[in-house]
Amino acid sequence: MDDRQPISANEAQEALKLIEATTHQMRRALAHGGTPYFFLIWGTVWLLAFGSTQFLGPESPVAGLIWVVLDILGGIASFVVGWRLSLRLRGHTYGPTIGLFWLAWIVYAALIVYFARPQSGDQLSLLVSLFAMFGYVVMGIMFRSTLIGGLGAVLTLLIIAGYLLIPAYFNLWMAVLGGGSLIGVGLYILYAWS
Repeated sequence: MDDRQPISANEAQEALKLIEATTHQMRRALAHGGTPYFFLIWGTVWLLAFGSTQFLGPESPVAGLIWVVLDILGGIASFVVGWRLSLRLRGHTYGPTIGLFWLAWIVYAALIVYFARPQSGDQLSLLVSLFAMFGYVVMGIMFRSTLIGGLGAVLTLLIIAGYLLIPAYFNLWMAVLGGGSLIGVGLYILYAWS
């Protein structure tokens, strides 16, 4: 026999208000906690690096050098943003966890790419992009963020579609759609969730 009493309409309304307030606080925390800046940094890296690869060619050593330089600059910018935010947000304990997650991601992605030996620059770009989207999906799951997890899942499908359906323009597709989406989400979080 169930001894629980049904909740009243007022109790249900109060619970919904609490959920809405918690959601609003979580979004504000993400907006002020650096999340949009990381999307902006890596969206810009993707826009510039994939764009240069489209116009220089996926096998171009210059395009490879541009990728290396932009990845290093993106990593430094991410570290600086994370470090500065950690100084502001003393009680926040997720920063080191997120940093270690992405460090492990980089190590494992590099090992998998090294041993998988992609046959072309486009295959390498595909693999790295899919690894990045896997990271976003996992972060979305960890932080219960449908925006971040959903972005990773949707971009995964679009990355695969671009690679299979328009291989000649895959890098342009990634620059505009991939980099543009990351920048767009960063701006949305920064302005809509603040």
